[in-house]
Amino acid sequence: MIMLARINCPLILIVFMTTSVYCLQKAWPPTVWVPVLAASHFFLMVALERIIPRNPAYNLFQDKQSINDLVFNTINGAIRPAIGAAVAVFVAWLASKGYTGIIENSWPSQWPLAIQVILGVLCVSFMDYWNHRLAHTVNRLWWFHSLHHSATQMHALKGGRIHFVDEILHDTVTALPFLLLGAPVEVILLAGIWGVCTGNMVHANVDQRFPGWAHYLFPTVHLHNLHHCIDRRFQDSNYSGTLPIWDVLFHTFSHPNKFPGDTARMDMGIQEGYVSNHLLKQYYQPLLWQFKKPI
Repeated sequence: MIMLARINCPLILIVFMTTSVYCLQKAWPPTVWVPVLAASHFFLMVALERIIPRNPAYNLFQDKQSINDLVFNTINGAIRPAIGAAVAVFVAWLASKGYTGIIENSWPSQWPLAIQVILGVLCVSFMDYWNHRLAHTVNRLWWFHSLHHSATQMHALKGGRIHFVDEILHDTVTALPFLLLGAPVEVILLAGIWGVCTGNMVHANVDQRFPGWAHYLFPTVHLHNLHHCIDRRFQDSNYSGTLPIWDVLFHTFSHPNKFPGDTARMDMGIQEGYVSNHLLKQYYQPLLWQFKKPI
């Protein structure tokens, strides 16, 4: 089991990224294979949580918030295509007004696909970093994002426990560079698969073991567990869930070794505990808080 804990993350990433490239080479419609891969990765994480749990006390099937989490995952999954379409329309409108002439078609499409995908992941992670950091520092954004941080345990459903306003902001911000620079569809899809896989993995309750240096280069469950720690000193760090390079560069990186204990068994959630446990309130509370600060 120790060996499985060491290899499951890199092995799964390699398999899913390679499979995505194969699907692109076969010219299969992404409307079919992307959802299939995303769903397969999710259920694989659920299975691994039962085989090699990171924290045996966490259990998707016993968590009272899992039904709410499932609703958030379903609704956010449904609105993502609409967000992408809206951003594309916005960029097209900018182009029609002549506002994107300087950067339009600036993507280095002549580069090898692997290098383009790395660039794509860097673009997404950079935008994700600043969107996420602002969500922690601007109160009105935090009130939406606090839903995600109200989780007191980590498992496969927690990655999608996101308020729809938070989801809209994230998807809009991360999609803009691709569309403004004219990135190929292949790059957008592969960078998206990387984001889906790493997003699932850093939230999953799966035992994943890495050497100390790996936390500086790759998104790890240890880093993201720290980010969900109830201690705000750690919670306001490790913002990037796809690549930690931006946290390192902008001095918001917290290495798991800084935590005085086992990161798998830290207390998670929000100290003040003002997010409701009721589904409808979880949706409308942040909207009301835009006019009145939460107690």
